[in-house]
Amino acid sequence: MRKVPLILTLILTFAFVTAAQFPATAIIKPTLSVRAQRDLGYWKLPNAKNHWSWMPKVAFNVVGPIEDASFFTVEFTTPDGKPWFSWDSTPISVPAGGWYNIESEAVSSWWDKRSTILTGTFAFKVTLKNNLNGTLKEMYRGTYKVNKTFAGTPHPDFKNQYAFYVDQDWSVPIGNAFLSPATDPKALVLNIGMWFRGDFDSDRLAAYVFLSGKQISSTKNSNTGTSVRSKALIAEGDDKHEFYWVYWNFVFYNLRQADPDRGYPTATLFKNNPGNYEIKVLLDGELIRTTSFSIGPAGEIVDNGIAAKNGFAGFGTVIPVKVIGTKEGTLNLQSWKTDAFYGNPLQGFTIQ
Repeated sequence: MRKVPLILTLILTFAFVTAAQFPATAIIKPTLSVRAQRDLGYWKLPNAKNHWSWMPKVAFNVVGPIEDASFFTVEFTTPDGKPWFSWDSTPISVPAGGWYNIESEAVSSWWDKRSTILTGTFAFKVTLKNNLNGTLKEMYRGTYKVNKTFAGTPHPDFKNQYAFYVDQDWSVPIGNAFLSPATDPKALVLNIGMWFRGDFDSDRLAAYVFLSGKQISSTKNSNTGTSVRSKALIAEGDDKHEFYWVYWNFVFYNLRQADPDRGYPTATLFKNNPGNYEIKVLLDGELIRTTSFSIGPAGEIVDNGIAAKNGFAGFGTVIPVKVIGTKEGTLNLQSWKTDAFYGNPLQGFTIQ
């Protein structure tokens, strides 16, 4: 089976606890991404200097079973609904319970004739095909909004340098909580994942967990937790990193579901401490996120059913994230209502 790219490896390591929880032969929504990849030229104006353009790149993980010789086709359309271009993956096969990463091709060379300078709302469709048995199944249909920001200088040679980007603000209020065998399959640890807008490292970002108003863990202490930068969706050419969305996974080593082998004497065990837990995240010491989840009597995270209802059970419990302050710039926090998962908003979800 194909190796999963680095940007998704950490998410998969933590979140894919049991493959049996995932729907069969499905695209897992939280792994889906669409971004604008830069072409340093524009094929319609080959003599123009530094005339940037772009074309879409789609990536996602699919869960098996997928029969031998199957392949994915991604079809793209322009804002006026006209066909743009399509791309076929190489043939694959995936066993039941397995998963595979698909990434469409984008900008194979300068002056790629599929590149464009248009902005607006574009659409795509993903289809699974198999020519051996003559089957065709639509797997996903979505939309994405492309904007641009000037990234050049007043000099005539750089006047057409625009950084194109897909607006990912919809992802910011949507988080997830899950238990994973990050260090020990018998003593699952707490993971909290959420998106942020901006480029910063783990020295500036810290997550804290509270139970009944008392701090019980944080990522500032490597003995209790860590912050893992798992995936980034960026606007190429945006040197200020204003259009830069990053998924961070916070792992809390001293918060475990159970400890049957008694290997973690200082850990807080969820099975002995049911109740409501609160997460707070600081950036440069300023509070920018809060969220919460509940632990049931067996030490499990209480599931609100949103993930299952929206076709990605197995990726953890979906939790609303409250965004505080303006350190990440101006965010469109209401865009999740229409733009979440590229035109497929979550059913049953509300933000704080």
